[in-house]
Amino acid sequence: MTGCRSGGVFVAGLLALTTLRPVPVATQEQFQFVVAARDADGKPLTDLKTDEVVMTENGKPNQIVKIEPFHLPVKLTIAVDNGILSRDGLAHYRNGLEGLVKALPPEVEVAVISMAPQPRTVQAFTNDRTRVLKGISAIAPDNGTPRFADTLVEYSKRLKDEFNKTKRLDSIPVLMLVSTNAPQSTSYQATEIDAALQFLEQRKSRVYVTMSMKSVGPNGTEGDQAFIAMPLAKGTHGRYEALSDTARLATLLPEFGSEIAALHQQRNNQLLVTAARQTTGPLQEPRIELTRPNLTGEVSIDGFPSN
Repeated sequence: MTGCRSGGVFVAGLLALTTLRPVPVATQEQFQFVVAARDADGKPLTDLKTDEVVMTENGKPNQIVKIEPFHLPVKLTIAVDNGILSRDGLAHYRNGLEGLVKALPPEVEVAVISMAPQPRTVQAFTNDRTRVLKGISAIAPDNGTPRFADTLVEYSKRLKDEFNKTKRLDSIPVLMLVSTNAPQSTSYQATEIDAALQFLEQRKSRVYVTMSMKSVGPNGTEGDQAFIAMPLAKGTHGRYEALSDTARLATLLPEFGSEIAALHQQRNNQLLVTAARQTTGPLQEPRIELTRPNLTGEVSIDGFPSN
């Protein structure tokens, strides 16, 4: 996926497209791609006309035959460390998460998980904000150690199971982990944890992590959550923030909510473009342009952001 800016918008050279086979339709081959375009105010553009999209191969134009809506919504899972170091911070967690949830568009589905003494679904996916906020408020402190790695593994397994059942990538999974550096327990081997992290990147999920760094006793023992979370957040184009004071969550989590909301608004308001090709076989030097002035955006095969 490549960025674009118009006035004769060069949207993409799309090297990745050359590896895909066009879809045969009758005697003429067609090729489909997804456009995420924004107007001068940064709002998603959903009214492109067929004569405003130009796709060429080797400089020869292909006919744009259809443009239709393409929806790729965010599905947000909030996971909260309610273990041994969270008792004093839970009020700040709830305050910040309430702001995060309120920043989301009303149609975004949200699930809530607690991490101690093991990952547990407190609220299944719903877009009912009252139920989501009740789920967040219902998370109670626990004297057990948090299961940060287990939460990641089981979240990854759920995504994999969903894909195996549907064979579709029809949402952007976003995981928001509110964690501490408390010594953690895990039921999984290192190889299982690594496989889960790799799948989260392959599934094009986004992982956001806040890590409250607390004193953990005279021997200095602490969990390895940060060593897992930092590369994962980077690899999924999410964010990682280490905190010395959980009061910062009151403003930080709503910031994350605004970022997640913007991701949803853009990717849930894309356009699927169908072009009739003049040739068959692999794409040859494809170029895609938008002719309407003052647009920015991206083009992709699947609608997912590249960063």
